[in-house]
Amino acid sequence: MSRADWNALLPNHEAIVSMPTEKLEAAATAADGYGMNIGFGIAAIGNLLAGTAQNEDHGLDPDAIADLGWLLESLGKLSAKLADTGSGIAIERKRRNTKRED
Repeated sequence: MSRADWNALLPNHEAIVSMPTEKLEAAATAADGYGMNIGFGIAAIGNLLAGTAQNEDHGLDPDAIADLGWLLESLGKLSAKLADTGSGIAIERKRRNTKRED
């Protein structure tokens, strides 16, 4: 059995190349939007962590920190995969535009 990976959920190169233009545009918008949201979310988590760590009245629960670490690892990998998918889409869009101009 293969290990779970974000690539299983995102379109691969062959799927990107075979997408109709409308779907390709929608996928590009989704990759950009979700990628930005994940980045802002990770930044917000970092802000909350820093504020909590400096709060002398309430400590940090080690189990919650471990869970948060796993979440951030997963979100970081998803963010990278979305960026990779977005790059693949940009390459395909450029290829199609160049083909139209010829």
